[in-house]
Amino acid sequence: MGELRTRKRGKNWEWSFEGAKINGKRNPISKGGYRTKADAVAAGTQAKAEYDNAGRIFFPSEISISDYMDYWYENHVKKHLAYNTQTDYEAKIRIHIKPAFGKYKLSSLEPDIIQKWVDDMKMHGYAKSMVQNTLKCLSGAMEYAIRPCKYIKTNPCEGVRIPKMAQPEHQKAHMEYICVWEDYKKIIERFGQGSSFYLPIVTGYHLGTRIGETYGFDLLSDIDFDKHTLTVNHQLQKENKKWYYRPPKYESYRTIEMDPLYEKILKDEILQRKKNMMRYGNYFLKTYLMPDQSIVQVPADVQIAGKEIMPLSTRENGELLTPESFKYCARVIHNELGIPYFHSHSLRHTHGTILAENGASPKTVMERLGHKNSRTTFERYIFNTKKMKDDAVSIFTEAIEQSAYR
Repeated sequence: MGELRTRKRGKNWEWSFEGAKINGKRNPISKGGYRTKADAVAAGTQAKAEYDNAGRIFFPSEISISDYMDYWYENHVKKHLAYNTQTDYEAKIRIHIKPAFGKYKLSSLEPDIIQKWVDDMKMHGYAKSMVQNTLKCLSGAMEYAIRPCKYIKTNPCEGVRIPKMAQPEHQKAHMEYICVWEDYKKIIERFGQGSSFYLPIVTGYHLGTRIGETYGFDLLSDIDFDKHTLTVNHQLQKENKKWYYRPPKYESYRTIEMDPLYEKILKDEILQRKKNMMRYGNYFLKTYLMPDQSIVQVPADVQIAGKEIMPLSTRENGELLTPESFKYCARVIHNELGIPYFHSHSLRHTHGTILAENGASPKTVMERLGHKNSRTTFERYIFNTKKMKDDAVSIFTEAIEQSAYR
């Protein structure tokens, strides 16, 4: 490639260099409008380095971890990962990864340095989940540096171990809380039919859906009453103060069979929603899904170019309710009903556990909850309840008794 040249054109300066020939013809590359020669040289040097590096603005052997994390975030995280993961990783990179490793070269990062960092996070009192997820973020960036980038040959996070970390009892109790029938009954009595929280509660309990999936159901297109099924096509997700329909977590699109009780609850809700539309008339808020998958609400007498949907949860006047709305419901359950460990995800835990307690196959539970594998299902969502322990004893007792009489 040709050398960088500068020249003055009128009152301003221009840089130029010769690019690779195209169809055998010269390919001059230039840009002008710089106030001084120094400005033109600086801009031209950067442009030529980027051109010589096939559009890349750095040399892999020289890039810092700080700059590489920015590159990974822009080119992979923002393009391929969910919005919530983007915001989570941005914070972890800014608060934990850059301060620890940012000044070093990407090529110099070794497992022992990362292990010391992980151990130090434990000493500073971070929760095990925080340590695991921060290491996962760093490891994901390193994997991208191997494939497809080929900046490094091995992942320095491999072999790094999370130290044993005692989990506070209240955290363990909160994470493993199962909404037993007595608690569920109290919750439904407090937030019964007619409450804007009734349908999200019974949906989580009867279907085991994630909270974003629950609020993301469209009662007009996601339900098939003939087949008694409901399809998970999206989740409701907030991005920059606006709500969107996004693919479900892990793109776990799935069709779930509905039990008769839940199906009746849905039919009653749809009927009541239609009555509310008539009662409020033009003051009823209709909901539309726009081409960019954003959710927009307008009065019934306003026409807009979008697909009309019927969100699973709204107020009487059609006003959209969201996963953020559910936080009020959880506070009431904690403080008024005296169930401190309840959280929206516990309905999902409960659904999976009820299935497992009553003999559903691991594959059935996995597919219903939308997990990638059964290991996730049993490690995270199905707990070893007293019923399971008692059943294990009964199964073993029955087995040896049968053997004794053979």
